[in-house]
Amino acid sequence: VPIVFLTMKPRPDQFIIALDNYSGGLMATRHLIAQGCQTIGLITGPLDWWEARQRQAGWRDALASVGLPNDDSLIAKGNWSAASGEEGLRQLVARHPEIDGVFASNDQTALGALRAARQLGRRVPGDLAIVGFDDIPEAAYFYPSLSTVRQDMVELGRRAVRMLGQALETAQNGAVPAPETVLLQPELIVRESSFLSRNR
Repeated sequence: VPIVFLTMKPRPDQFIIALDNYSGGLMATRHLIAQGCQTIGLITGPLDWWEARQRQAGWRDALASVGLPNDDSLIAKGNWSAASGEEGLRQLVARHPEIDGVFASNDQTALGALRAARQLGRRVPGDLAIVGFDDIPEAAYFYPSLSTVRQDMVELGRRAVRMLGQALETAQNGAVPAPETVLLQPELIVRESSFLSRNR
């Protein structure tokens, strides 16, 4: 029986459909660069997750491509929670008081970072631009509303069912279905948290 895996690291012997997390990390970080940010931190997800490592790789490569710093002092390890986002931003500000951009690896992490920014007296986006990842329904109602990378879970499910149907049809016709990996492209959603009125 063919099995389709969702959001798993690509493997040549499996049917997999997932979001292109690397592209999402690139997209979020390039947006912060385009806003004029010069010191851009990252609050990761748990790094035993493939998705979190891919988002980190996108952040690092986007910064390297324009010669901006991307060393480990600009990384705070998180666990997808708002609490880790709050603590992560505090760590980043302590290490780099000049920090002016943060890519939070999911929207809950970004929520915590927004709270820490307020407590630290950093205006968002005036002093600090923040981008999350996921586009949860509440993201538009954060204060300020959250720029984020949208992953379309409905389309992910639709494509997974289609992939499974094709594999089953191939098997019923007596052939062996060939495993494949499909990576869906995310979409950048720009809201208030990263839209800088000034060009730095």
